[in-house]
Amino acid sequence: MFLKLIYMFFAGYLNIIVEGFFIERFLNICRQKEIFLKDLHRENSTYIKMKILKSDFKEIRHIAKRTKCKVKIEKKSGVPFFINRYRKRKIFAIAGMVIAIFIFILTKFIWNIEVVGNEDISEDDIKALVSEYGIEVGTLKSKINAEKISNLIRLNREDLSWIGITVKGTNVIVTVEESIEVPEIIDENEICNIIATEDSIISKIIVRSGTAKVQVGDEVKKGDILVEGIMEGANTGIREVHADADIFGKKIYSKEAKENFVQNVKIETGNKEEKNEICIKNFAINFNKRLSNFENYDTISTRNKIKVFSDFYLPFEIKKTTYIEYKNEQKTFSEEELISKIEKQLEEELELEFKISNYEEKYKKRNLYTNIENDGITVKLVYEVEQKIGEKDER
Repeated sequence: MFLKLIYMFFAGYLNIIVEGFFIERFLNICRQKEIFLKDLHRENSTYIKMKILKSDFKEIRHIAKRTKCKVKIEKKSGVPFFINRYRKRKIFAIAGMVIAIFIFILTKFIWNIEVVGNEDISEDDIKALVSEYGIEVGTLKSKINAEKISNLIRLNREDLSWIGITVKGTNVIVTVEESIEVPEIIDENEICNIIATEDSIISKIIVRSGTAKVQVGDEVKKGDILVEGIMEGANTGIREVHADADIFGKKIYSKEAKENFVQNVKIETGNKEEKNEICIKNFAINFNKRLSNFENYDTISTRNKIKVFSDFYLPFEIKKTTYIEYKNEQKTFSEEELISKIEKQLEEELELEFKISNYEEKYKKRNLYTNIENDGITVKLVYEVEQKIGEKDER
């Protein structure tokens, strides 16, 4: 059926109306002669609409005459009618051919690179990596040996356990699996100490083998010996052993800030302006060259690649710039509003700098301290984080 519809489009088809008292006989004769009728829509017993092939129209008229029905053409569609309609417009036809050739040439190149499966390695790093092996926007597809490049990258990058490169349309899909870091294995019979992996304050010690060199509450630096691989017994004397222990340390992360009750704040007016550009790499076609009419505004820009189908990208991007007008006003915050405002800001700063959210809640304590003054409030946010800090170090 789908192929038949494509054939109808290229062969040309007609939307017709058939009227008469012998519609059923008309349809039966059409079926006997195997005439393709599409989208039959019957208004009443004497009126029906349908689509037929352009080449079947003469036969349809003959059948209508036999069954005393009238046939009326409502619409002509398809390639033959389109060509006939514009046959005298040579410039239009030439332009259409040039565009078709241009699009055909574009299909021979890569216009988008998509990265899938990455977590710790950034998308930009993966794109830079494949670029070193000749895969980048604008590369001729015939020059890409996906299997060879994948094998070379796997050999040269230990942080990638697998990488697959697939070319679909004008899109390259790079699928990666990152390597899981395997901890160094120390033979249980080897003599070793346990050392600190980072600066911390000791919060808990459970020693199974060896001699603890620190106590709860001690401050330690990265590399300090926490448990030494030595044990002393009344009968055995001093002997070297394989140190084994669980040692927890806590770290304090804190930030503080002060803000006044009365502040100048941005208030959005609700007015917006938009500007669109077509970008081809560093070249841009600007449809609106003037800047915003607003005196005070924030700017938000987004870029979207143009694609025809899911994997058929074009070398163009639509850049949309939105100007959001605001006005400056003085606002007096309440104590609750100002504390909440500062707290949110401190949370964002701590998360950005120390990735506090990565720690499980059971290993994380949070305290908020406030100091209210005449003109404003000082807020201090403190996180106390507990984690294992010991690793075995072969002696």
